[in-house]
Amino acid sequence: AKTGLSVAVSSLTGDGMQDFVHFVEEALVKMLVPIELEIPYDKGDELNMIHEVGNVELVDYRATGTYVLARVPTAIANRLSKYSVTELLDEYDNNAISNSDTAAVSSTGEEDINWERIARGRHEA
Repeated sequence: AKTGLSVAVSSLTGDGMQDFVHFVEEALVKMLVPIELEIPYDKGDELNMIHEVGNVELVDYRATGTYVLARVPTAIANRLSKYSVTELLDEYDNNAISNSDTAAVSSTGEEDINWERIARGRHEA
């Protein structure tokens, strides 16, 4: 039985053990923050650390590095922020916006679509 921040567990019968495990899992998940990174292949130690201390949800091997969607402690997330996909996309967007708009009007008068921005999920509806 759970009450507040305590869980009753019987050492004789093991009753309440499932509640205890569930409570600990919930508490640990609350301590983790989501990250979305693309780690260069030569930084395998960083990827290994994520696997050791975090909860990895998705790994995808791309041309420029390993894409990772995970939950890790805040200190680790801060340390790895330089690999953040969000920051990379924001930097790309800033460069793309300064070079050309999201959509431009072609010589035929129709709007050209910037497919790269759409592929990166950074387009406007």
